[in-house]
Amino acid sequence: MANSTKELAELKAYLEKKLEELRQEEKILETMIKLVNEALGSSSFVKASELVQRHTEKMEQEKPAPSTREEKPIEESLITAMQSAEKLARVIVYPKRIEIVFLKDFNINTPPFQNFFVRRLLEGFKRQDEDLIARGEKSPDEIITYNIEEEGGTLKRIIIENYGDKGRIREIKGSLRWTLNRMLERT
Repeated sequence: MANSTKELAELKAYLEKKLEELRQEEKILETMIKLVNEALGSSSFVKASELVQRHTEKMEQEKPAPSTREEKPIEESLITAMQSAEKLARVIVYPKRIEIVFLKDFNINTPPFQNFFVRRLLEGFKRQDEDLIARGEKSPDEIITYNIEEEGGTLKRIIIENYGDKGRIREIKGSLRWTLNRMLERT
């Protein structure tokens, strides 16, 4: 048991160190993006992010409300607590969207929801899509978008549109499981 505890402590230390390194890398990449955007802004080009933002706003105005859709789910699964098997959230996958319905009350500000799940994962997917759009490899109407629904700071539902492929589904579900279990430890 002592070996297992020691190994877990070493793993935790490694993961914390790696997370800090990745946060530093994120800061550097954001600075580089800012510099590239400034360089692009000085020319006659429209920034890819602005083009995507315009298109996203247009698509938001044109799309029907989720409740009016008649789609059938292609997959449905539960996210459970690792220690207690308590049901934390239901993930419903449709052909073009994922709905995450929270079955337990989680505060939207409990770490690592904002920093990891939103900024790192969802915004990371969005940046990837923006890059593909800028290179002409993806259409602007295929960019990932998400809407986080909360009441009084309590997470209720997340709707992720244009999630992409099965790899992203696995990554979203795995990251959600990890995030919710970390949040559960802090409550």
